[in-house]
Amino acid sequence: MSLRSKLMLALLLTGLASVALVGGLTYISVNAKVDSIRQQQAAQHFHSFMTAYLAEYGDWQTAIASESFDQFVQRRQARAPQGERPSDLLERMPPEVDRQSHHEPDAGQRRAPPPHAAPPHNGPQRMPPDGHPRHRPLLPGAGQEPPPPMLEAPPPVWPPENPPPHEARPRRDGPPLFRFLLTDAEYRVLLGAGLARNGSILPVEMRKGLRPLLVEGRTVAYVSPQSVLTPTPQEREYLAAIRSSLLAGVAAATALALGLGLLLSRSLSSRLSYLTNAVRAMHKGSLLQQVPVRGKDEVAELATAFNAMSEDLARSHAELNASHQTILQQAAQLRELSIRDGLTGLYNRRHFDEQATTLFKQAVRHQRPLSLMIGDIDYFKRINDQFSHAIGDAVLRQVSALLRDHIRQSDLVARYGGEEFVLALPETAGPQAVALCEKLRRRIEDYPWQEIHPCLKVTMSMGVSVDVASGSAEAMLRQADALLYQAKGAGRNQVCFA
Repeated sequence: MSLRSKLMLALLLTGLASVALVGGLTYISVNAKVDSIRQQQAAQHFHSFMTAYLAEYGDWQTAIASESFDQFVQRRQARAPQGERPSDLLERMPPEVDRQSHHEPDAGQRRAPPPHAAPPHNGPQRMPPDGHPRHRPLLPGAGQEPPPPMLEAPPPVWPPENPPPHEARPRRDGPPLFRFLLTDAEYRVLLGAGLARNGSILPVEMRKGLRPLLVEGRTVAYVSPQSVLTPTPQEREYLAAIRSSLLAGVAAATALALGLGLLLSRSLSSRLSYLTNAVRAMHKGSLLQQVPVRGKDEVAELATAFNAMSEDLARSHAELNASHQTILQQAAQLRELSIRDGLTGLYNRRHFDEQATTLFKQAVRHQRPLSLMIGDIDYFKRINDQFSHAIGDAVLRQVSALLRDHIRQSDLVARYGGEEFVLALPETAGPQAVALCEKLRRRIEDYPWQEIHPCLKVTMSMGVSVDVASGSAEAMLRQADALLYQAKGAGRNQVCFA
């Protein structure tokens, strides 16, 4: 896919994604806000009317047996203040709340008459002006006697099969806007809202968020809204208008992205072609390349950076060729540093082993003498412990200098590890090697160590091997090491040889 096609596709996808993201978030947030407002209004109305409903009748069973909740709401709204019709408030209430809890009555079961019917009595009884008795208990079992059974003729079953006209109310198609979960004060389910069985005890995990219904300071029930949202026709028209706007935005974003892609890709493609040709020329070996710079955008910055890079590469290539010899010299210096001991400046063990093997082979081939010595500073650990490691390092450096300054140029001296030093003496027979080692031992013993520390005394024990017939340089070193331990066992500060 060409760069032009990729740019057009990127602009198209960016525009569509932006429209979808902004529009989708707006659509979701508007729906959520509208649903939240509707739910809050319905919950508040239901809570208010249900509180009044239970306050008037005392408990749920008496209330639903006396008057349907719908009729109670209509009756209360008939006395509502002017400015809002009862039907407007009823439209926010869940329809036929009382039918969610009703079961068909058994044969002969009687229900209490509605509040406007004649009240039952066993004698004279004064009723309040609104016709509702006040002596009923708020909750069953609250310590008061239930009302006496009615002695009058059985009232008609309520609600009747054909409800009176004043009970009619606006209906909606489909499910109600909201359902409500209602329990008594002991969390026994009165209205299950499809989530719990009526008459059962509400589980503890479902009690969160319940709102108490208070009557005269007592909690008589708990209510919780359970949303079942169904948009109204006006809301459906509003949502359809939002969807139409989103589709129009998608179409406009598509056209704009295609137009911008064609316009921008043509200019960009021509400028990038210069860079492509210049890179190909550099690949063939012509490092100094220059491309035209047009404008002040990112492509122009890229062309400027490319020109500077091409000049730097050409100059660096010339300098690299000029400094090739310097690099070789530095490599030789690095190799020299890699075979030296950092503390003493002598050769390290790896280099000594390589050179001792070479000297041994030459001695065997030409049948020439070769001597190897291993020396160890006496009581070096005591020096470190008594005088400090800094004094110990100074001793190592001074012993290294004494060994290096008093051997021949053809001889090889190295720090073998810790306080051990080794010498390779080519063309040197046993007596000459022993004499040289004895000379070195005395110089170490006679050195004014008091200059380093007033109480310091340093000596060295040595073992010398001259047996080329042992088979290898390693074998000669093992023999010299054994002689070194023999010298230490004999009292130190001496040279043992074989």
